[in-house]
Amino acid sequence: MIELKGRPFCGGEARVWVRSIPTYMHDLLYNGHVSCTACNAKMRSSYQHPTGPEAIGDAAAWNQRVSEGQQELPTE
Repeated sequence: MIELKGRPFCGGEARVWVRSIPTYMHDLLYNGHVSCTACNAKMRSSYQHPTGPEAIGDAAAWNQRVSEGQQELPTE
């Protein structure tokens, strides 16, 4: 299981969960989600996975921080 960092703005604990999505062929696809227990901020994977564990792996994006070498988002 992925160890998630707390949310940098409020310090709340992050929780990971997976949502299944039925397809027209009666298969299931999975999206990984992370939410903050303090302020309810959410993030979900942008890719639908064929298995739940792969979707949970996508949740690691929650841990990315600009201060850790990540590029800043462009401003308009």
